[in-house]
Parts: sequence; C-alpha cells; structure tokens
Amino acid sequence: MTTLFHLLFVVIKSSILGLLYTPVVWFLWVLFLKAQKKYTGFKWFSVFAVYKIVSISLIVFSFTYYGNHGLGDESRIPLGHGEAMEESDQFAYFVPNGKSEQIHVDTYLLKGDNLCMSVDSGYKVYNLRTKGVVNFSDEPMYNAFAVSYGLPLSRHLKDFRSQYDEYWSGWRFWLLP
Repeated sequence: MTTLFHLLFVVIKSSILGLLYTPVVWFLWVLFLKAQKKYTGFKWFSVFAVYKIVSISLIVFSFTYYGNHGLGDESRIPLGHGEAMEESDQFAYFVPNGKSEQIHVDTYLLKGDNLCMSVDSGYKVYNLRTKGVVNFSDEPMYNAFAVSYGLPLSRHLKDFRSQYDEYWSGWRFWLLP
C-alpha cells in the first residue's frame, strides 16, 4: 500500500513539475521553430501537448537508473557503473551486479570508484569499475589499507539514511520527481 501511495505522489509531483517546465520548453520550441521559419502562431493544444510530453518524460525518468530513489518502503541511491545502495525497512544492503547475494551494510562511503563498507563480518572495499572486492576482518587492517590508498577511514563512514537525505535533498528534491 505504501508503494501505491508513493507512486501516486510521484505522478502528482511530475504533473506539478510539468506545469513549471512546460512554459520553458514551449518557449524554447517556439524559438527553434522561428529560427527555422516554421512557426505558425500560438495554439493552446500545442502547449497542452508539450505539457503531456514533459509530464510523461518526468514520470519515465523517475524509473531510470539516476532517477529511481525507491518506492514505498524501499530507498535507493545510485553509486555509478550500474550499481546502487538500497535500503528496506530493516537494513541497508548492496547487491553487486551479476551476483545474487546481498551484502548487509552498516555504514559506507563512496570515494571515486571505491565503495568502502562496514559489514557484519568486518570491512569491504568494492571497486565499482573493476567489480573487485577486498575483504578485511578488522578495523586496523582496513584503516591501514585506507590510509595507503587514500580512502576514508572507518570513523568517516556514514549510515544509509544520512547519505540518502544528503543525496536526494537540495536541487534533486525540488527539480526531479
């Protein structure tokens, strides 16, 4: 039920954003047509058509890799290279591409292509580009590796919720569905 209400919210927010973006898109379209000497005058149905296209495009964008922030009880942050950090009601998790296992994540931080994670069994550094993983059984081993490779120390790793709020707030909250 939560997912359905969140989907309804995305559709309503996309419609409202469509109302705000339509005049800008329509104005740019008119300028383009005038430059091509094909402008035939103002027509309301053309403005409505632009509104429908913009609104539907925003809804479609909300389900793409960079626009999907999760629906309902699920939350999602894109990390790059097709990977994402996700959270359900109970815990944050990471599913490497091509694998079916979930890695339960306590805290993490992304530095370049390296995803540094504190997990149940210790620490992991996952390279998003090469898909390689380095495992550490304790904090001193991880911190020594982090210092030598310029990665964040264990005390700098953050929980999912604080990073979700940081990533999806600001301009993304106001300008995207």
